[in-house]
Amino acid sequence: MRFSSTIYPHYHLLFCHSSFTLPITPAPNHQAPHPLQYRKDIDGLRALAVLLVVIYHAFPNWAHGGFIGVDIFFVISGYLITSIILDGLTDGSFSLINFYAKRIIRIFPALILVLVLSIGLGWLILYPAELQLLGKHILSAIGFFSNFTYLSEAGYFDSRAVEKPLLHLWSLAIEEQFYVVWPILLWLAHKFKLPMLKLIGLLILCSFAWNIYLAHVNKSAAFYLPLGRFWELLIGGLLAYALFPHRMQGGKSQIDQRDQGVAQNTSSLSSSLKRFEKSVHEHLISKQIYSFLGLTLLVVGVIVIYPRSLFPGWLALIPVIGAALIILAGERALINRYLLSNRLMVGIGLISYPLYLWHWILLSYAQIWGPIFIEQRLFIVALSFVSAWLTFKVIEKPLRNRQSIRQKAGILLLLMSGILLAGFLLNGNGFPKRIVHSLAQFEASAQDGGDQGFVSKGCGLSDLSLQNYFYACLQDQREPAKFALVGDSKAMALFPGVVRTSSAGGRWLAIYGPGGDQAIQPYLSNSRTDVKPAKAPLTDQAVTQIAQNSNIKAVAIVFSSKGVMTTDIDSLYKGQHQAQAIAGLEAITAKFIASNQRVVLVVDNPSLALPQDCFHRKLGISWFDEFSKIDSRCSMTLENHQKMTGKYLEVLSTIAQKHPGQVQVFDTSPILCDVKNNICSYQKEGRKMYSYTDHISDYAAGSIGISLNQQLLGSSR
Repeated sequence: MRFSSTIYPHYHLLFCHSSFTLPITPAPNHQAPHPLQYRKDIDGLRALAVLLVVIYHAFPNWAHGGFIGVDIFFVISGYLITSIILDGLTDGSFSLINFYAKRIIRIFPALILVLVLSIGLGWLILYPAELQLLGKHILSAIGFFSNFTYLSEAGYFDSRAVEKPLLHLWSLAIEEQFYVVWPILLWLAHKFKLPMLKLIGLLILCSFAWNIYLAHVNKSAAFYLPLGRFWELLIGGLLAYALFPHRMQGGKSQIDQRDQGVAQNTSSLSSSLKRFEKSVHEHLISKQIYSFLGLTLLVVGVIVIYPRSLFPGWLALIPVIGAALIILAGERALINRYLLSNRLMVGIGLISYPLYLWHWILLSYAQIWGPIFIEQRLFIVALSFVSAWLTFKVIEKPLRNRQSIRQKAGILLLLMSGILLAGFLLNGNGFPKRIVHSLAQFEASAQDGGDQGFVSKGCGLSDLSLQNYFYACLQDQREPAKFALVGDSKAMALFPGVVRTSSAGGRWLAIYGPGGDQAIQPYLSNSRTDVKPAKAPLTDQAVTQIAQNSNIKAVAIVFSSKGVMTTDIDSLYKGQHQAQAIAGLEAITAKFIASNQRVVLVVDNPSLALPQDCFHRKLGISWFDEFSKIDSRCSMTLENHQKMTGKYLEVLSTIAQKHPGQVQVFDTSPILCDVKNNICSYQKEGRKMYSYTDHISDYAAGSIGISLNQQLLGSSR
């Protein structure tokens, strides 16, 4: 399989993951633009994409849909890489070996720098388990399968995205996976005279259909899996191919000669393209329309798309079509000429790949260290630009020539193999003797022993076929349980604490689910109209199984207060849904009472800032260790907490009053808050009170467990 290719020294490609300069060959006015002609506006479009991503990561409230910059990159990459491959196939000069050698020269230099920095910062900042995870992520980054790795880690209790310094490499992985198969498919289509237009169209339809399916069954899979993302690059490829034949007339294009059957079978498309050509070159207004519509779609995408949106899915069409229209408009369009082709935008476009790499790793490690604020974020963004510019000038640009392509690629592979070895070492050993682990860390104060190994699978089910039905079905193995815990992720956080602090004659079992498809929600299926049918049976079965267990004398119901008082549905119907939620909680309570089981309604904890935003890690470096600014939401007055949760507490109190002697309300605020000083904080007496978002720490769970166990044992005697 012989290919060969020329090198294009100044054009960024590969999702801003490499660079090419395309030879400047001005097209006559009566011809369509040559796809390989260098276009400043595409560098400007790349700049727009990377700026959206940087702003989204550094200042998410400024551009909540800024992550669509990745989709813009995909379209650009598909367009440019397909143009280059088609051009090489046309004159018979495309070499697969040289193609991948050039990819290595474009991608590896900046990537090697970032991976080395990641190892250095990880050594300084990360705890042993985190350093091991970094090693795993380095291995997946080098193998370009990061998207699969992060998909396998996606889940309710997965680390915050910002705590994964190499998370942004998922998109690079998708592009490289595309580049593994796409050149070969194009070569085969060219060699065997396959209808390329139909092939590309079919692949787009299949990939897009798979994307729509995944978006509705597994949002994370739709986001990370390559087959559901390839259509975005293929849209760029289709655009490149559609323009390609119309600049190579009179037998100049071998693709045209070998693909006459396609042209005959797609005469209507050819006619449309000819009409398009005439329109573009005779009526400049057409270009303005495409450019304006494209930019409008990108602006709309940033405004209407949110991280919680069903994305990619149908919404991905907005940035993809927008980017394609801007490329289609050509650099003569006013927006392309004056907005995207100005020196600043072109300059940012030239450094877009290293900028993409640098900004995330710096932001990630800064936020792993502790809370950072707008001044620190601005500094990090500025540092990212400086680092990207230096990388481009000192490392990338000197490598962009036609000399010793394979030799340079070989040296870069050798350097990357050294990082690969480091990744294996980190993945196998967290190196616990480092300074960051030897220093006394506030983080460690959250732990107090967990369940101490007393918990095993199984929770006294009457229907054993449900053993693997729930997210968690657990019990204390020391003796039959007398108390049961049922609820959502708040129950999950509390369970180890109540087990650890229990005593003989008062052991526990639990059925809980943290969210997603295995959620245990505070309602039964017939009590709320906005319940998804797939979720309701989990709650029904959990309640039924506990109610049928004659050994259980008391049930602690532990749910997030948001699950009772609010929903994610439009706030216009907030009151209706709250009424349904309250009815559901009452139905659960009544079912347990009917089984002669007492009920304890455990009051949810105060909702403060994320615990990671309330303290900084000690690094053994005085300037960092003396920095003490934290999020103002890390504490609130007890009075304010009670005011904010007044209606929620009233609901629980009303249910208890309906069933005197059978239902108790267990208020956790005197345990979690400093009542004497009227403060609810992320810490109490030097101990960390929260572990994950607004979930209590293991220490706090034990403190609640002591009091809850005493109350239940006292009332059962």
